[in-house]
Amino acid sequence: MGRKNYLRDMKSCRREEQKHNVGWREYVQAVLGFLRKPKTRFDLLDRGRFLILLALVIILLQKVVEYFSN
Repeated sequence: MGRKNYLRDMKSCRREEQKHNVGWREYVQAVLGFLRKPKTRFDLLDRGRFLILLALVIILLQKVVEYFSN
């Protein structure tokens, strides 16, 4: 009498990668939800980093526009 392989009959538990198309509205909602209210000091640190990064991006864009306008 042979042994039956029960593991072979089970479904794979690996999660299949599903592409989720995210629109700009969902990004805006996520950022607004992030900015609403901090719950911990780590949220405040993340907000500070976000604001610094945002300021750097704005400065960089101004420099690029300035460079191409000359």
